[in-house]
Amino acid sequence: MPQLPSANKHKAGSDQDVAFKRLFHRMPIASMLAEAATSRVVDVNPAFQELFGWLPENIIDQLSSEFPLWASKKQRLQLLDRFASEGRIVEFEAVLRCRNGEMKTCLVSMEAIVVHGIECRLSMAHDITARIRTERELKISQEKYLKAFNASHEAIVVLDMQTELLLEANQSFELLTGLKPTDALGHTLCELDVMDRATYELMHEVLRQEGRIRNREVHIRHQNGSRLDVTLYAEPVVVNGSECLVITAHDITEQKQHDNALRESQERLNMALEAAQMGIWDWSPHTDLLHCSARAAALHGHAEEAWDGPLQLFMKDIPGKHRRELRRSFIAIGRGTQSRYRLTYSLVPENGSLRWVEVTATLHRHTDGSIQRMVGTLKDITDRRRSEQALQRSEAKFSALFQGSPDPYILVNATTQLVIEINQSFSRVFGYRTEDIIGKTALEVGFWRDAQQRAQVLKRIDPAAGLNSMEIDFVTRDGLYLTCEVSSSFITINRQLCMLSTFKDITARKEAEVALRASEDKFSRAFRASPDSISISEKATGKHLDVNEGFTRLTGFTVTDAIGRTAREMNIWADYSERAVLIDELERYGRVRQREMRVNGKFGQELLVSVSIEPMIINGTECMLLTGRDITEQKLIEARVKHLAYHDALTDLPNRMLLSDRVTQNLAVCERLLQSSAILFFDLDHFKHINDSLGHSCGDAVLQEVSRRLLAQVRKVDTVARLGGDEFVVLLCGMEGLSEAIHLQVQHTAEKLLAALSAPMLIEGHSLQLGCSIGITLLPEHGTNPDDLLKRADIALYKVKENGRNGIAFFEQAMQIAASERLSVETELRVAVSKCEFVLFYQPQFDALEQRIVGAEALIRWMHPTKGLTGPMGFIHVLEESGMILEVGTWVLGRACQFIAELLRLGHINPEEFSLSVNISPRQFRQPDFVDQVRHAIESRGVPARCLKLEITENIVIQNISDTIAKMQELRDMGVRFALDDFGTGYSSLSYLKRLPLDLLKIDQSFIRDCTRDANDAEIVRAIIAMARNLRLELIAEGVETQEQLDFLQTQSCHAFQGYLYSPPVAEGDFVRILKRDSHALPLP
Repeated sequence: MPQLPSANKHKAGSDQDVAFKRLFHRMPIASMLAEAATSRVVDVNPAFQELFGWLPENIIDQLSSEFPLWASKKQRLQLLDRFASEGRIVEFEAVLRCRNGEMKTCLVSMEAIVVHGIECRLSMAHDITARIRTERELKISQEKYLKAFNASHEAIVVLDMQTELLLEANQSFELLTGLKPTDALGHTLCELDVMDRATYELMHEVLRQEGRIRNREVHIRHQNGSRLDVTLYAEPVVVNGSECLVITAHDITEQKQHDNALRESQERLNMALEAAQMGIWDWSPHTDLLHCSARAAALHGHAEEAWDGPLQLFMKDIPGKHRRELRRSFIAIGRGTQSRYRLTYSLVPENGSLRWVEVTATLHRHTDGSIQRMVGTLKDITDRRRSEQALQRSEAKFSALFQGSPDPYILVNATTQLVIEINQSFSRVFGYRTEDIIGKTALEVGFWRDAQQRAQVLKRIDPAAGLNSMEIDFVTRDGLYLTCEVSSSFITINRQLCMLSTFKDITARKEAEVALRASEDKFSRAFRASPDSISISEKATGKHLDVNEGFTRLTGFTVTDAIGRTAREMNIWADYSERAVLIDELERYGRVRQREMRVNGKFGQELLVSVSIEPMIINGTECMLLTGRDITEQKLIEARVKHLAYHDALTDLPNRMLLSDRVTQNLAVCERLLQSSAILFFDLDHFKHINDSLGHSCGDAVLQEVSRRLLAQVRKVDTVARLGGDEFVVLLCGMEGLSEAIHLQVQHTAEKLLAALSAPMLIEGHSLQLGCSIGITLLPEHGTNPDDLLKRADIALYKVKENGRNGIAFFEQAMQIAASERLSVETELRVAVSKCEFVLFYQPQFDALEQRIVGAEALIRWMHPTKGLTGPMGFIHVLEESGMILEVGTWVLGRACQFIAELLRLGHINPEEFSLSVNISPRQFRQPDFVDQVRHAIESRGVPARCLKLEITENIVIQNISDTIAKMQELRDMGVRFALDDFGTGYSSLSYLKRLPLDLLKIDQSFIRDCTRDANDAEIVRAIIAMARNLRLELIAEGVETQEQLDFLQTQSCHAFQGYLYSPPVAEGDFVRILKRDSHALPLP
């Protein structure tokens, strides 16, 4: 440790004090300055603060004796004692406490110094915590290795595989062979005559084939010429970059030879100790003169000759502790409390190493009882002391090995069979606690599974060789059965013959062996029974060793054809170079997984096969387990599936996914070549009518004819796609020119396509003529995203439908705004449905002839939270298209029936003469449970069925006429009445009209509006009235607003009407007031 310039005391003037203080604060070693007299801390340097965390304000002016720096006050006092006696401290190891409580081991030095005229102590601390920890860990590591290596009762050697020279050998090697490790190192086993050359070569051959040696019995030779039988275990290892071999030898012959050798060794040691020379000494307490023999002088490091001198000088190399013990013994003898003594002490002579000495002393007195002299002997017991320490270490090693071994150990009295000790691993593996088994026999605690086997084993144990790796079944404390390899040897402890046994649990290995045999049997069965082609061939030559029936089915070659021949010889490889590719993949990745390749069959057929390869070793030869599966048909199917993934199954046109991909590609081309393209979105008008009336097969034929006509009209660079249902898309590509020219070109093409589709077509004997609506977007003018472009074309298409269908419309931004507004309405409607923001208004239906109200029509209104009352024209179509009409329609039915019930309860209506009409949407009518919904609405409110009249449109009639009639008839049987709304505006066949169970026809207001001014409308009204009269159907006219219109209707014998002439639609309360006002027109029963 660095020190200040040393002097007993340093004096310094003020200049020196300033220089000292500067030096003190720059010192890299933690330093503290304290007054010598008071122990008051004067100063600490930054290094001290950094090491211990104490700030100057925490420690300056504190007494170092009271400051919590010292972990041990005893250490501090020892330091001060040494400082007081020696004047300075160079190195003193101490444990000091940091501010955060952490303990640090430091080397402390101390010097006396005068600062500002005050005697002080300069203390410096060097942190050696890390070094101490490293030394401790290194020592533990070395001890672990030495314990494991030297404490093993098996002989272990390490030899260089290149030179065969022994590099290491443990003590058990000497016990086994008679050769000391120091004599054996640097020689080969053959040179030492431990192993003959043939045995050594055999060992290397086994090692070459199997990679290691396990339980191999060989003969070796002892140094005395006797032959030993041993079991060898060998593992190759790499030590310092060299290939080495660790060999473990277990003696299985004369165990007593080891015991005899150990006893002989002990006897030789005893003889050596007894023959050790002893020195004598003679001391006179009065003169303090000591006379020693030459041997005694030599023991204390003096010349080996008689020595005379003071006792203190002779004892100078004895440590203080032992000197004090000798002094106390001298005093005890002098006082007569002890006549003799025997002590041992250690010393380190200046010219020698540590030595232990045993001293005896006897006091001689004068006749008057006064002390005359003291005489005694000195004996060098260093060797004995070292032997005792070695024995202690050996016992510690045995205990550490016994308790720390991962293998279970048990120590048993060989005579009584009582258990003396078990280790922790025994308890862990077998579950027995120490108190369960010690002092009892293994048989008493039920440790042996088979008592008869125990008796046989005890008979077979060789007293000399013990027991080696015998398989025995045992029972754990929990009743489980374990199979173990047991090795036992006899040892003598405290003059008792004991048996030390170690156990190796091989239960898992035995189960694995059984599983392996079962696995091999399963492999054989799977190999033969597998439907796949499986072959086993040599990796180097390709020669087949075995093939299964799957191989024969795949290639046509029989087992006889294949075994002994290569795939190349049988011309199986379509491309022989692929074998090298397979081998390369096998070597790089350890296996081949489902690699596709082409092979030839025996009869010339070419097959596509999925090949997998696993490596395997058979009799030391690298082989390949090759599995092949015929995927020829599968690949054809996959190609078809892939085609179907991008094409419509019915028309074989590209589908939405492929269309989107082509639009994306076309956008890139347009950008690169400054071209334009167009998307034409087609929807066949009233196609659903054809499907429902003529059947799906007819509908499919129509779609196929449409695809053919579209393909016939476009170029090869264009794309015709079907999105589903009756929706088609044509992508026109590669158009050049100004925007206006492009627009005209696209319109011309669209008109041509529209004309082609409008031409009559003969399908399954039906002559059909289709209308078509086309929405158009231009690329890139209307967008650069395929989905957005299709949506905008759909928006344009929707505009065509709004304008009466069978036309063309280009996308405009205003359409997008309208679509956004529709989406906004839909969003608000969803909230309205959830909050039930709807109410029903009622428009009276009046009979002008009888001057009375005969019914009413329920009309829905939306109580918008900000816009107020909204009529159905603003939202009913959104409800229909979004599907919300189903929930709202159910509510309308229920509310209308509830209102009927209230009118009946109040006596405002006659159930025989009044009916409330409710409009039914096509979507609602098509629900499978529609009849049940109506029945529930009527029955749950308890109203007569005839009071409810359902208004249906022609769209409902023409969609699946048979289903329509069935539902209407079922409801008609219940008493519900039906009215056909907006009659004359649709396209239905009049032949259906007479088949429908109708009660009433409603003349649409579009005919009523101009019937007094337009002769055509007047004729239509007359025709409808005449037809209704012929079909015996009731009539009511909608939208009657003037007296002239009513007069015209009455001249045609149509007296029932509804319209603003009598009353607009009104709320429930107003309708009730109208009933009350005109109650005279409603004769009650």
